Amino acid sequence: MTESYELDGITPSRIERPNTADDLSAALKSIHSDGQAAVLWGGGTRMHVGNRVARYDAAVDMTGLNRIVDYRPPDLVVVAEAGMTIAALRAELGKNNQRLPFDAQSPGEATIGGSLASNAVGPLRGRYGGVRDFVIGMSIVQADGTMTKSGGSVVKNVAGYDLARLHIGALGTLGAITTVAFKIGPVPEVMRTVVAWFDSAESAAVAGMRITNGAFMPEAVTLVAGQRAAAKASELAAENYGKASDNAVMLLIALAAGPATVERQVNDTNATLGGAMTDGFVVLDDDLQLSAWSLVDEQSPTPAFSIRSTVKPTAAFDLVSALSKSDSFDETHIVAQIGFGTVEAHFWGNISGEVVRSAQDAVINAGGACMIERCPSELKGDLDVFGDLGAPLEVMRRMKQQFDPDGTLSPGRFAGRI
Repeated sequence: MTESYELDGITPSRIERPNTADDLSAALKSIHSDGQAAVLWGGGTRMHVGNRVARYDAAVDMTGLNRIVDYRPPDLVVVAEAGMTIAALRAELGKNNQRLPFDAQSPGEATIGGSLASNAVGPLRGRYGGVRDFVIGMSIVQADGTMTKSGGSVVKNVAGYDLARLHIGALGTLGAITTVAFKIGPVPEVMRTVVAWFDSAESAAVAGMRITNGAFMPEAVTLVAGQRAAAKASELAAENYGKASDNAVMLLIALAAGPATVERQVNDTNATLGGAMTDGFVVLDDDLQLSAWSLVDEQSPTPAFSIRSTVKPTAAFDLVSALSKSDSFDETHIVAQIGFGTVEAHFWGNISGEVVRSAQDAVINAGGACMIERCPSELKGDLDVFGDLGAPLEVMRRMKQQFDPDGTLSPGRFAGRI
Protein backbone atom coordinates (compact mmCIF):
# COMPACT_ATOMS: atom_id res chain seq x y z
CA MET A 1 0.00 0.00 0.00
CA THR A 2 1.60 3.24 -1.14
CA GLU A 3 -0.52 5.22 1.35
CA SER A 4 1.57 3.92 4.25
CA TYR A 5 4.55 5.78 2.77
CA GLU A 6 2.78 9.15 2.55
CA LEU A 7 5.06 12.06 3.50
CA ASP A 8 4.16 15.75 3.74
CA GLY A 9 0.88 15.06 2.00
CA ILE A 10 2.57 13.31 -0.95
CA THR A 11 2.03 9.63 -1.77
CA PRO A 12 4.68 7.91 -3.95
CA SER A 13 3.76 5.98 -7.07
CA ARG A 14 6.55 3.43 -6.64
CA ILE A 15 7.72 1.24 -3.75
CA GLU A 16 11.10 -0.52 -3.63
CA ARG A 17 11.82 -3.12 -0.93
CA PRO A 18 15.45 -4.23 -1.23
CA ASN A 19 16.69 -7.16 0.86
CA THR A 20 20.40 -6.80 0.11
CA ALA A 21 22.86 -4.04 -0.68
CA ASP A 22 22.90 -5.24 -4.29
CA ASP A 23 19.11 -4.94 -4.43
CA LEU A 24 19.35 -1.41 -3.04
CA SER A 25 22.02 -0.46 -5.54
CA ALA A 26 19.89 -1.73 -8.44
CA ALA A 27 16.79 0.07 -7.14
CA LEU A 28 18.51 3.44 -6.76
CA LYS A 29 20.24 3.06 -10.11
CA SER A 30 16.84 2.49 -11.74
CA ILE A 31 15.20 5.42 -9.90
CA HIS A 32 18.08 7.69 -10.84
CA SER A 33 17.99 6.60 -14.49
CA ASP A 34 14.27 7.30 -14.63
CA GLY A 35 14.81 10.83 -13.34
CA GLN A 36 12.68 10.17 -10.27
CA ALA A 37 13.13 11.25 -6.63
CA ALA A 38 13.29 8.76 -3.77
CA VAL A 39 12.80 8.90 0.00
CA LEU A 40 14.41 6.28 2.24
CA TRP A 41 12.22 4.66 4.90
CA GLY A 42 13.18 2.76 8.03
CA GLY A 43 10.76 2.23 10.89
CA GLY A 44 9.07 5.57 10.17
CA THR A 45 9.50 6.87 13.73
CA ARG A 46 11.34 10.03 12.65
CA MET A 47 10.01 10.65 9.15
CA HIS A 48 8.44 13.87 10.45
CA VAL A 49 11.93 15.38 10.81
CA GLY A 50 13.09 17.67 8.00
CA ASN A 51 11.73 20.20 5.55
CA ARG A 52 8.86 19.49 3.23
CA VAL A 53 10.05 17.17 0.46
CA ALA A 54 10.15 18.89 -2.95
CA ARG A 55 9.70 15.76 -5.12
CA TYR A 56 8.74 12.24 -4.12
CA ASP A 57 8.17 9.49 -6.66
CA ALA A 58 9.55 6.37 -4.98
CA ALA A 59 9.70 5.08 -1.42
CA VAL A 60 12.66 2.81 -0.63
CA ASP A 61 11.82 0.58 2.33
CA MET A 62 15.09 -0.34 4.07
CA THR A 63 13.67 -2.74 6.64
CA GLY A 64 14.60 -5.80 4.56
CA LEU A 65 18.26 -5.09 5.33
CA ASN A 66 17.97 -6.26 8.93
CA ARG A 67 20.81 -8.69 9.62
CA ILE A 68 23.96 -8.86 11.73
CA VAL A 69 26.83 -8.94 9.23
CA ASP A 70 29.69 -9.49 11.68
CA TYR A 71 29.82 -9.73 15.45
CA ARG A 72 32.99 -10.30 17.47
CA PRO A 73 32.19 -10.03 21.18
CA PRO A 74 35.85 -10.24 22.36
CA ASP A 75 36.74 -7.32 20.06
CA LEU A 76 33.71 -5.26 21.17
CA VAL A 77 32.66 -4.71 17.54
CA VAL A 78 29.41 -5.39 15.70
CA VAL A 79 28.48 -4.74 12.07
CA ALA A 80 24.76 -4.56 11.34
CA GLU A 81 22.55 -3.65 8.40
CA ALA A 82 20.77 -0.31 8.48
CA GLY A 83 17.24 -1.70 8.47
CA MET A 84 17.72 -3.61 11.73
CA THR A 85 15.79 -2.15 14.64
CA ILE A 86 17.56 -0.84 17.72
CA ALA A 87 15.63 -3.37 19.85
CA ALA A 88 16.76 -6.30 17.66
CA LEU A 89 20.38 -5.17 17.85
CA ARG A 90 20.03 -4.72 21.60
CA ALA A 91 18.67 -8.28 21.95
CA GLU A 92 21.57 -9.79 19.99
CA LEU A 93 24.19 -7.89 21.96
CA GLY A 94 22.42 -8.73 25.22
CA LYS A 95 23.09 -12.43 24.67
CA ASN A 96 26.73 -11.63 25.47
CA ASN A 97 25.92 -9.06 28.14
CA GLN A 98 26.95 -6.25 25.78
CA ARG A 99 25.24 -3.14 24.49
CA LEU A 100 25.39 -0.14 22.20
CA PRO A 101 24.98 2.75 24.69
CA PHE A 102 22.29 4.46 22.67
CA ASP A 103 18.69 4.71 23.85
CA ALA A 104 16.54 5.55 20.84
CA GLN A 105 12.88 6.35 21.28
CA SER A 106 10.54 3.57 20.14
CA PRO A 107 13.43 1.06 19.80
CA GLY A 108 11.10 -1.66 18.53
CA GLU A 109 10.44 0.36 15.37
CA ALA A 110 13.42 2.73 15.10
CA THR A 111 16.11 1.40 12.76
CA ILE A 112 19.86 1.83 12.88
CA GLY A 113 19.94 3.73 9.59
CA GLY A 114 17.01 5.98 10.44
CA SER A 115 18.44 6.83 13.86
CA LEU A 116 21.75 7.81 12.30
CA ALA A 117 20.23 9.66 9.34
CA SER A 118 18.04 11.76 11.65
CA ASN A 119 20.76 12.15 14.31
CA ALA A 120 18.49 10.85 17.06
CA VAL A 121 19.53 11.53 20.65
CA GLY A 122 18.75 9.93 23.99
CA PRO A 123 19.57 10.42 27.69
CA LEU A 124 22.80 8.37 27.56
CA ARG A 125 24.50 10.92 25.31
CA GLY A 126 25.62 12.97 28.31
CA ARG A 127 27.90 10.18 29.50
CA TYR A 128 28.76 8.21 26.37
CA GLY A 129 28.33 10.68 23.52
CA GLY A 130 25.92 10.44 20.60
CA VAL A 131 25.36 7.36 18.49
CA ARG A 132 27.70 8.86 15.88
CA ASP A 133 30.56 8.53 18.37
CA PHE A 134 30.25 4.74 18.24
CA VAL A 135 30.41 4.46 14.45
CA ILE A 136 33.76 3.14 13.19
CA GLY A 137 32.70 2.23 9.66
CA MET A 138 29.82 2.56 7.24
CA SER A 139 28.78 1.28 3.82
CA ILE A 140 26.76 3.56 1.57
CA VAL A 141 24.85 3.29 -1.68
CA GLN A 142 24.88 6.63 -3.48
CA ALA A 143 22.01 8.15 -5.44
CA ASP A 144 23.12 6.58 -8.74
CA GLY A 145 23.58 3.11 -7.22
CA THR A 146 27.34 3.37 -6.67
CA MET A 147 28.44 1.42 -3.58
CA THR A 148 31.03 3.05 -1.31
CA LYS A 149 32.61 2.40 2.08
CA SER A 150 34.18 4.49 4.83
CA GLY A 151 36.14 3.36 7.87
CA GLY A 152 36.30 -0.30 8.79
CA SER A 153 35.29 -2.89 11.35
CA VAL A 154 38.05 -2.47 13.92
CA VAL A 155 38.17 0.18 16.61
CA LYS A 156 41.56 1.51 15.50
CA ASN A 157 41.38 2.55 11.83
CA VAL A 158 43.77 4.40 9.58
CA ALA A 159 43.75 8.19 9.70
CA GLY A 160 41.82 10.18 7.12
CA TYR A 161 38.51 11.88 6.47
CA ASP A 162 35.63 10.31 8.38
CA LEU A 163 33.15 10.32 5.49
CA ALA A 164 30.63 8.31 7.50
CA ARG A 165 29.85 11.39 9.59
CA LEU A 166 28.60 13.22 6.53
CA HIS A 167 25.62 10.87 6.42
CA ILE A 168 24.75 11.18 10.11
CA GLY A 169 21.98 13.77 10.41
CA ALA A 170 21.74 14.24 6.61
CA LEU A 171 18.28 12.61 6.42
CA GLY A 172 19.37 10.29 3.62
CA THR A 173 19.98 13.19 1.22
CA LEU A 174 23.59 12.20 0.43
CA GLY A 175 23.24 8.42 0.21
CA ALA A 176 21.58 5.33 1.67
CA ILE A 177 23.29 3.80 4.70
CA THR A 178 23.48 0.02 4.21
CA THR A 179 25.73 -1.33 7.00
CA VAL A 180 27.25 0.24 10.09
CA ALA A 181 30.16 -0.95 12.23
CA PHE A 182 29.87 0.02 15.89
CA LYS A 183 32.16 -0.19 18.86
CA ILE A 184 30.19 -1.57 21.80
CA GLY A 185 30.58 -2.10 25.54
CA PRO A 186 29.40 -4.20 28.49
CA VAL A 187 25.99 -3.96 30.14
CA PRO A 188 26.30 -2.51 33.68
CA GLU A 189 25.76 -4.98 36.51
CA VAL A 190 23.23 -2.84 38.36
CA MET A 191 20.98 0.04 37.28
CA ARG A 192 18.95 2.33 39.53
CA THR A 193 16.98 5.52 38.93
CA VAL A 194 16.53 8.25 41.52
CA VAL A 195 13.44 10.32 40.76
CA ALA A 196 12.94 13.70 42.44
CA TRP A 197 10.13 16.19 41.99
CA PHE A 198 10.16 19.97 42.41
CA ASP A 199 7.61 22.77 42.22
CA SER A 200 9.39 24.37 39.23
CA ALA A 201 12.29 24.00 36.81
CA GLU A 202 14.10 26.80 38.65
CA SER A 203 13.89 24.79 41.88
CA ALA A 204 15.33 21.73 40.12
CA ALA A 205 18.30 23.68 38.76
CA VAL A 206 20.39 23.60 41.94
CA ALA A 207 20.09 19.84 42.41
CA GLY A 208 20.44 19.11 38.69
CA MET A 209 23.71 21.01 38.30
CA ARG A 210 25.17 19.71 41.56
CA ILE A 211 24.58 16.14 40.39
CA THR A 212 25.81 16.81 36.85
CA ASN A 213 29.02 18.43 38.12
CA GLY A 214 29.44 16.10 41.10
CA ALA A 215 32.10 13.56 42.07
CA PHE A 216 30.75 10.84 39.74
CA MET A 217 29.13 10.77 36.33
CA PRO A 218 25.55 9.43 36.24
CA GLU A 219 24.28 7.48 33.24
CA ALA A 220 21.84 10.32 32.60
CA VAL A 221 20.31 13.40 34.24
CA THR A 222 16.99 14.30 32.64
CA LEU A 223 14.38 16.92 33.53
CA VAL A 224 10.75 16.31 32.49
CA ALA A 225 8.07 19.02 32.69
CA GLY A 226 4.45 19.36 31.69
CA GLN A 227 1.12 17.81 32.61
CA ARG A 228 2.30 14.21 32.27
CA ALA A 229 5.36 14.80 34.41
CA ALA A 230 3.22 16.48 37.09
CA ALA A 231 0.80 13.54 37.07
CA LYS A 232 3.66 11.03 37.46
CA ALA A 233 5.16 13.09 40.29
CA SER A 234 1.80 13.12 42.08
CA GLU A 235 1.53 9.35 41.67
CA LEU A 236 5.00 8.72 43.10
CA ALA A 237 4.45 11.22 45.91
CA ALA A 238 1.19 9.54 46.94
CA GLU A 239 2.84 6.11 46.95
CA ASN A 240 5.52 7.44 49.27
CA TYR A 241 3.20 9.37 51.59
CA GLY A 242 4.13 12.75 50.18
CA LYS A 243 2.70 15.30 47.80
CA ALA A 244 3.61 17.15 44.62
CA SER A 245 2.44 20.49 43.27
CA ASP A 246 0.07 20.71 40.30
CA ASN A 247 2.96 22.07 38.21
CA ALA A 248 5.61 19.68 39.46
CA VAL A 249 8.64 18.85 37.31
CA MET A 250 10.65 15.64 37.61
CA LEU A 251 14.39 15.05 37.69
CA LEU A 252 15.43 11.53 36.64
CA ILE A 253 18.96 10.44 37.58
CA ALA A 254 20.10 7.11 36.11
CA LEU A 255 22.93 5.32 37.92
CA ALA A 256 24.74 2.24 36.61
CA ALA A 257 27.85 0.32 37.72
CA GLY A 258 28.72 -2.51 40.10
CA PRO A 259 26.52 -3.07 43.19
CA ALA A 260 28.77 -1.29 45.70
CA THR A 261 29.38 1.66 43.38
CA VAL A 262 25.70 2.13 42.62
CA GLU A 263 24.84 1.98 46.34
CA ARG A 264 27.38 4.73 47.03
CA GLN A 265 26.08 6.81 44.11
CA VAL A 266 22.49 6.44 45.33
CA ASN A 267 23.51 7.63 48.80
CA ASP A 268 25.42 10.60 47.39
CA THR A 269 22.52 11.54 45.10
CA ASN A 270 20.02 11.32 47.93
CA ALA A 271 22.24 13.52 50.10
CA THR A 272 22.42 16.11 47.32
CA LEU A 273 18.66 16.07 46.86
CA GLY A 274 18.13 16.34 50.62
CA GLY A 275 20.08 19.59 50.60
CA ALA A 276 18.20 21.00 47.61
CA MET A 277 14.69 22.36 47.24
CA THR A 278 13.10 19.05 46.32
CA ASP A 279 9.54 18.23 47.34
CA GLY A 280 10.41 14.55 47.48
CA PHE A 281 12.41 11.76 45.89
CA VAL A 282 12.42 7.98 45.56
CA VAL A 283 14.83 5.27 44.34
CA LEU A 284 13.43 2.93 41.68
CA ASP A 285 14.65 -0.28 40.06
CA ASP A 286 13.42 -2.93 37.61
CA ASP A 287 10.06 -2.17 35.95
CA LEU A 288 9.39 0.83 38.16
CA GLN A 289 12.34 2.75 36.74
CA LEU A 290 11.34 1.76 33.21
CA SER A 291 7.92 3.30 33.87
CA ALA A 292 9.53 6.57 34.92
CA TRP A 293 11.80 6.68 31.86
CA SER A 294 8.83 6.05 29.56
CA LEU A 295 8.12 9.79 29.96
CA VAL A 296 11.18 10.39 27.78
CA ASP A 297 9.91 8.16 24.95
CA GLU A 298 7.73 9.13 21.98
CA GLN A 299 4.52 10.65 23.25
CA SER A 300 0.99 9.57 22.29
CA PRO A 301 -1.13 10.99 20.80
CA THR A 302 1.28 12.49 18.31
CA PRO A 303 2.22 16.10 19.20
CA ALA A 304 1.13 18.85 16.85
CA PHE A 305 4.43 20.68 17.23
CA SER A 306 7.89 19.59 18.45
CA ILE A 307 11.09 21.58 18.66
CA ARG A 308 14.56 20.36 19.63
CA SER A 309 17.15 22.84 20.86
CA THR A 310 20.70 22.85 22.15
CA VAL A 311 21.70 25.26 24.90
CA LYS A 312 24.28 25.43 27.67
CA PRO A 313 23.30 22.97 30.44
CA THR A 314 22.92 25.84 32.90
CA ALA A 315 20.44 27.52 30.54
CA ALA A 316 18.34 24.39 30.00
CA PHE A 317 16.32 24.95 33.17
CA ASP A 318 15.42 28.51 32.19
CA LEU A 319 14.40 27.37 28.71
CA VAL A 320 12.20 24.62 30.15
CA SER A 321 10.54 27.20 32.38
CA ALA A 322 9.96 29.61 29.49
CA LEU A 323 8.47 26.96 27.21
CA SER A 324 6.28 25.34 29.86
CA LYS A 325 4.68 28.63 30.92
CA SER A 326 3.15 29.35 27.51
CA ASP A 327 -0.65 29.37 27.48
CA SER A 328 -0.84 28.89 23.70
CA PHE A 329 -1.15 25.10 23.90
CA ASP A 330 -3.61 22.51 25.15
CA GLU A 331 -0.78 20.44 26.61
CA THR A 332 3.00 20.74 26.94
CA HIS A 333 5.61 18.01 27.45
CA ILE A 334 9.27 18.98 27.75
CA VAL A 335 12.32 16.72 28.12
CA ALA A 336 15.71 18.29 28.90
CA GLN A 337 18.96 16.30 28.90
CA ILE A 338 20.94 18.28 31.43
CA GLY A 339 24.31 16.65 30.78
CA PHE A 340 24.55 18.00 27.24
CA GLY A 341 21.91 20.73 27.03
CA THR A 342 19.37 19.25 24.62
CA VAL A 343 15.78 20.34 25.23
CA GLU A 344 12.92 18.66 23.36
CA ALA A 345 9.53 20.35 23.67
CA HIS A 346 6.26 18.83 22.44
CA PHE A 347 2.95 20.68 22.20
CA TRP A 348 -0.66 19.80 21.47
CA GLY A 349 -3.26 22.26 20.22
CA ASN A 350 -3.73 24.71 17.36
CA ILE A 351 -0.36 25.60 15.90
CA SER A 352 0.13 28.87 14.03
CA GLY A 353 3.18 30.59 12.61
CA GLU A 354 3.11 32.94 15.59
CA VAL A 355 3.28 30.01 18.00
CA VAL A 356 6.26 28.56 16.12
CA ARG A 357 8.09 31.89 16.20
CA SER A 358 7.38 32.25 19.91
CA ALA A 359 9.05 28.90 20.64
CA GLN A 360 12.01 29.78 18.41
CA ASP A 361 12.41 33.13 20.19
CA ALA A 362 12.49 31.36 23.56
CA VAL A 363 15.42 29.24 22.37
CA ILE A 364 17.26 32.24 20.92
CA ASN A 365 16.76 34.17 24.16
CA ALA A 366 18.32 31.22 26.00
CA GLY A 367 21.38 31.48 23.75
CA GLY A 368 20.67 28.26 21.88
CA ALA A 369 20.06 26.85 18.43
CA CYS A 370 16.97 24.91 17.46
CA MET A 371 15.37 22.68 14.89
CA ILE A 372 11.64 22.19 14.41
CA GLU A 373 11.15 18.43 14.35
CA ARG A 374 7.40 18.34 13.90
CA CYS A 375 4.83 20.89 12.74
CA PRO A 376 1.73 21.00 10.53
CA SER A 377 2.57 20.31 6.88
CA GLU A 378 1.06 23.60 5.72
CA LEU A 379 3.54 25.56 7.88
CA LYS A 380 6.56 23.72 6.52
CA GLY A 381 6.20 25.49 3.21
CA ASP A 382 6.79 28.85 4.90
CA LEU A 383 9.89 28.05 6.95
CA ASP A 384 13.18 26.18 7.05
CA VAL A 385 12.85 23.83 10.02
CA PHE A 386 16.65 23.85 10.49
CA GLY A 387 16.73 27.60 11.05
CA ASP A 388 19.47 29.95 9.87
CA LEU A 389 22.71 27.95 9.69
CA GLY A 390 24.79 30.77 8.25
CA ALA A 391 28.07 30.04 6.44
CA PRO A 392 28.01 26.22 6.91
CA LEU A 393 24.95 26.04 4.65
CA GLU A 394 27.06 26.77 1.57
CA VAL A 395 29.33 23.84 2.44
CA MET A 396 26.25 21.62 2.73
CA ARG A 397 25.06 22.76 -0.70
CA ARG A 398 28.40 21.82 -2.22
CA MET A 399 28.28 18.40 -0.57
CA LYS A 400 24.81 17.77 -2.00
CA GLN A 401 26.04 18.80 -5.44
CA GLN A 402 28.98 16.42 -5.11
CA PHE A 403 27.05 13.39 -3.86
CA ASP A 404 23.65 13.84 -5.52
CA PRO A 405 23.79 16.47 -8.27
CA ASP A 406 20.47 15.39 -9.79
CA GLY A 407 18.54 15.65 -6.52
CA THR A 408 17.48 11.99 -6.50
CA LEU A 409 17.48 11.51 -2.72
CA SER A 410 14.91 13.39 -0.63
CA PRO A 411 15.19 16.70 -2.49
CA GLY A 412 14.28 19.67 -0.32
CA ARG A 413 14.26 17.86 3.04
CA PHE A 414 17.61 19.00 4.37
CA ALA A 415 18.78 22.42 5.59
CA GLY A 416 18.29 25.25 3.11
CA ARG A 417 15.83 22.98 1.27
CA ILE A 418 18.75 21.06 -0.23
